[in-house]
Amino acid sequence: MNLLAIDTSTENISLSIMWKGNIVFDFNRRIRFGASRLASYIDRYLKSLSLSLDKFDAFVIGAGPGSFTGLRISFSVIKAFSISLNKPIISIGSFISCAYPFIKSQEKIAVISDARRQLIYGAAFKLKGGIPRQEEKEKLISPGEFMKEKSDYLFVTYDEHLRNQALGLHSKINFYPRNVYPKARYILLSAQRHYFERKFTPLEKLEPLYLHPKTCQVRNSL
Repeated sequence: MNLLAIDTSTENISLSIMWKGNIVFDFNRRIRFGASRLASYIDRYLKSLSLSLDKFDAFVIGAGPGSFTGLRISFSVIKAFSISLNKPIISIGSFISCAYPFIKSQEKIAVISDARRQLIYGAAFKLKGGIPRQEEKEKLISPGEFMKEKSDYLFVTYDEHLRNQALGLHSKINFYPRNVYPKARYILLSAQRHYFERKFTPLEKLEPLYLHPKTCQVRNSL
């Protein structure tokens, strides 16, 4: 099983390669406007590993929530690879990669990010069979409401101001003290099951989840 995964849902540009079932390459770098260099990064690192795109069995994309520009670029690149090489795509929500690092110590994890207008995107995960399983789709919700729903979860975010604000108003919330960014490595691990079960994403259904939807409606805040 050979898979190439990318995630540009945040300022952390992340690439990872699984070759013959093993992760052989992992790249993470926080670069402003780094997504615009995505194609050149992929080309450079494939050459350094003496690998070619046509040898991959599928391409994996972190689908957000995330920035419009970053996701638009990564989805365009993945679509181009898929169409030109006739290879399938596996689309995985980026939040699961923020939950993965905690599977050895936590059974319930909540991931949040700022959606502006006093709203967040939130998703909750529970550990099942040694891997995090998402309880429901990412939802647009007020921070206070989501924290009330998931008060016994470990909270994780890459938006430091959200963590500081939440801890100031909800001192009993268990919040991981550092920023946790989506990483393609963990998206790859999640994608393995999809690959074996042949759960690919058709091109006509391949859509990113943008972090700041124009249709945001302000609801209850912290």
